[in-house]
Amino acid sequence: MKRRLALVGVLTLVGCAPLPPARPPAPDLWTGKLGYRLEATEGERAQAGSAVFELQGNAGSGQLSLTSPLGTTLASARWGSDGLRLFDGQQHWEYPSLDALGAALGERLGGAALPLAALFDWLRGQPWPQAPHAPLSDPDFEQLGWRVSPSLPRLQLRQQRLTLTLLLATP
Repeated sequence: MKRRLALVGVLTLVGCAPLPPARPPAPDLWTGKLGYRLEATEGERAQAGSAVFELQGNAGSGQLSLTSPLGTTLASARWGSDGLRLFDGQQHWEYPSLDALGAALGERLGGAALPLAALFDWLRGQPWPQAPHAPLSDPDFEQLGWRVSPSLPRLQLRQQRLTLTLLLATP
């Protein structure tokens, strides 16, 4: 009888114990294929390429890896409050922010800065709330000088001579 009372008492206490805290949601993760096309200009040939990508996190902290279709690491980046570190397969680079990396990449491609902070919202099919946008034919919109076509799981970004296409893997 004492054992039963003790068991009832323990079960009562367990029933009154607070629930463990809810786990935070899993970090945002996107994987898929990335293609780019840079149109030719007078004196320059057109360029094109593709990579497999994995993007995890948000504009404040995260990581990105790009690999060739054969599995060779093309680039990997990690960012957070202490800045951004990029490895391009041969050399390590440091940038103070995603914006700085986007500006450097845009300059390298001969166009405007790549708005990497906005990419996280664009991957969700919506405009970045930090800048104005102009709606185009649904679901397209223009933002930060880019035409964004979020026909998910395909996201296409166009600006001047550069077209980026991200084909998201379905979960």
